[in-house]
Amino acid sequence: MRGVSATTLLTAALAAFLWLGIGTVQRTQGGAPLPAALVAELPLTAVVFVVALVLTVWRRR
Repeated sequence: MRGVSATTLLTAALAAFLWLGIGTVQRTQGGAPLPAALVAELPLTAVVFVVALVLTVWRRR
């Protein structure tokens, strides 16, 4: 089994951080405190990372 390249990891990480940033901004503008907004966004951010990673690996094959 071969490893995942740095470019693939970077692409998935960028997608996840973008998701985290947008979600956190939306929640804080809605009145949630910053720590609560970050914690609320973490589970879905992890899902976005995994989905982006899988799609990037499949696309490169």
